[in-house]
Amino acid sequence: MRVLRLGSLFVLGLLLVTSNQAQQSTSVAPARDPIAIALVQKSVGAMTTNSPSDSSASGNITIVEGSTTESGTISIETLGTSESAETINLPDGQRAIIFSNGDAKEINGNQSVNPPLELIVVDQCADFPLPLLSAFLSNPDESFLYIGQESLNGESVQHIQVWNSFASKPRLQKLAPFSMRDIWFDSTSYLPVKVTYSRRAGEGSVPAIPVEIDFSGYQNVNGVMYPFQINKSYNGTPWQTITIQSVSFNTGLTDAQFQTE
Repeated sequence: MRVLRLGSLFVLGLLLVTSNQAQQSTSVAPARDPIAIALVQKSVGAMTTNSPSDSSASGNITIVEGSTTESGTISIETLGTSESAETINLPDGQRAIIFSNGDAKEINGNQSVNPPLELIVVDQCADFPLPLLSAFLSNPDESFLYIGQESLNGESVQHIQVWNSFASKPRLQKLAPFSMRDIWFDSTSYLPVKVTYSRRAGEGSVPAIPVEIDFSGYQNVNGVMYPFQINKSYNGTPWQTITIQSVSFNTGLTDAQFQTE
């Protein structure tokens, strides 16, 4: 009986050690490349010295989808560094993506859905890069990697990658690859010129759809640099052309305007 008891204790101890090792092996520390972090900090500083509490922009948009081309209007709103809403009004209806503190809602006409977490991790609007970059810097789980200096459209740029490691949330660490974004900054002005990422709704054989956002025509609006020309491609094909007409800051937006339920 004593031998059996000792054997049971030995097996239990071995299982506990194995379990602890497994937990430790799945813990992923964020990559904190100092060059990449410094570039993001410089970019935020280049866009403003006093970040606004909220932003509201409106403009015109042309969307090309296959053989169909539609034109309409777009509004882009942000609150703090973790809430955004991009709303597009077209002749055939309204489309919107609302992001709020790690949750999201996608609207297409009369239909509204909460997308899977694999999509939510890239649903925060990047059209106004300042809040998004600030969110990266404030997240201790965010990973930063410097890729290097490159040439983009004949101009020198600095290329980095960012992704959420979810180091403090082990159960969500499988989402880290879905949150990957590549960002290019102008080597002189440090303003963001391009952001790319992939939208993939699940693991396994679920296809990844690449999205590219190009920024140009920055204008200084009340001390904040805002891109007035935004061009997007979807799966390698030109998709959206956005021309901003007006921008305002600190207008008193509230959480109620970013509801995801």
